[in-house]
Amino acid sequence: MKKLNVALAILAAAVMAGNAQTTVTSDVVGYQQIAAAQGYTTLGFPLVNSPVVSGTVSSKTGSSIVLSTVVPSTVNATKPYYLEVTSGPLAGERVDVSVTPGSATVGIVASSGNTDTLSALAAGASVLVRQHITLGQVDGSCSPALVGDDNNGDRVLFFIGGAFVAYFKASDGLWYEDGGFDDMTDMPIRPGVGLLLHRRANTQTKVTQIGTVRSNKFARPYTAGYQVYAPAYPLDLTPDSMGATPANGWTANSDVAKADQILTFTGGAFVKNYLEAADQSWYEDGGFDPLNTTVLLPSAKSVVVFKQVASDGVLETSPVAVQ
Repeated sequence: MKKLNVALAILAAAVMAGNAQTTVTSDVVGYQQIAAAQGYTTLGFPLVNSPVVSGTVSSKTGSSIVLSTVVPSTVNATKPYYLEVTSGPLAGERVDVSVTPGSATVGIVASSGNTDTLSALAAGASVLVRQHITLGQVDGSCSPALVGDDNNGDRVLFFIGGAFVAYFKASDGLWYEDGGFDDMTDMPIRPGVGLLLHRRANTQTKVTQIGTVRSNKFARPYTAGYQVYAPAYPLDLTPDSMGATPANGWTANSDVAKADQILTFTGGAFVKNYLEAADQSWYEDGGFDPLNTTVLLPSAKSVVVFKQVASDGVLETSPVAVQ
């Protein structure tokens, strides 16, 4: 744990320096912990799995990308993976990929989590491939363990197709969609996306995430409508630090229903905050105090964002950079 505490101190120094970018010579490893009492708790997972392979693009043809480095033979190809571009004009873009151990070729997989087609990905661009955080990893990060029960097990809820869809831990220790039969233990939690943990047991559990701080840029496009937003880096976020301004494609309106919104989960319910047109500031619905510089999103949690129209969002920059 000493290494993790030291790494966390490096990150904290970067944050205290006004979120200025700090350059380090190796990946920063950290941990964060949040208590989840009985009931619902939003979760976010800004710490990521270390890359299974990193290198440059040798060539790209259609949906196949040939890397300068082969995927290690020890990699489990049945797990879900994604590729991040870390240099050039596409830096920060991501696509889900399939991998073959011992091969330098990865295949782009169609996914709602893809931020770009990478049709313009050029040879020489730096990229890396990570395993997605999975539902099984979340389960393993909880202490006491989540309860497995066919009728009253703990659940997680993903926002899919405009609604929360529940997945429960069964008595066999595996995860299933409510009403489904397929093992969903390796279901990915895509970068920048959060979930709701429904703790049914009457005791709290602590969710501890250990992982790497992403050192590359992070693209965050928005769709029109509702979406669950989680930090890409272990930083508490305000509307200003989220880039939630009209200049970045956010819609301001004095009519709450016509404005973009950030919904925080407080006291067992979602609380609506909206972007007011008069002064282009954020307010709680019915409130009078501006929230532009108020933390609405702690790093270990998530919020629901409602966007009137789709937008590219901002290209987020890591508080640390690796040389």
